[in-house]
Amino acid sequence: MVEYALSDVTSLPDPLADPSALAGIPPWRQAHILRYKRPEDRRRSLSVWRLMEDMLAARGFLARDVAPDGRGKLGCDGVFFSLSHAGGMALCAVSDTPVGCDIELVRDAPLEIAPRVFCPGERAYLLAARDEADARRRFFTLWTLKESYMKMTGEGLGLAPGRLEIRLPALALLKDGAEQPCALFHAARGEYEFSLCLQDGSGSPLRPVERDHSHR
Repeated sequence: MVEYALSDVTSLPDPLADPSALAGIPPWRQAHILRYKRPEDRRRSLSVWRLMEDMLAARGFLARDVAPDGRGKLGCDGVFFSLSHAGGMALCAVSDTPVGCDIELVRDAPLEIAPRVFCPGERAYLLAARDEADARRRFFTLWTLKESYMKMTGEGLGLAPGRLEIRLPALALLKDGAEQPCALFHAARGEYEFSLCLQDGSGSPLRPVERDHSHR
């Protein structure tokens, strides 16, 4: 089963101004949080860690056992998870099998890069938008689906987005023209678009469980 939760980043203090906000976080992660120059970036990094702590604890795992691998991807033996944050929101997905998630703030859509990162069918989907606001949402529908797949596989942006193609409304993903054994989910929440990708060869639709969350 895959679960996800969203959290309001702005509910937490700036950890540079209030070091007590970092209590219980491993030193390596504290250093990661504090390396950001802007308060909002530090809050986002802190918020997504706290969200992950709560999600893992609900399954009987401890965040202190989380560590980055050689590529910087976070892992914990016995469970799979993925983290993302944008604007004032953080997102965490937790699953029994490899999972990736991505959230984006719609108003930040860089529409000018669409010709470089989207395939012809995806560009046609963008061009069918009713107006610019709809185009921005469509941009991040495609982008978050691709990004969630890249995070699920661990390839990240080392995999050129143009090598992936999203087929809508079927929610199928092709890599270099070959359909991939994964299940995709996409949703909107206010000004945000977010997606999940689960490693799954069955072809069944992904119906994740949304977990209630509030910061401690």
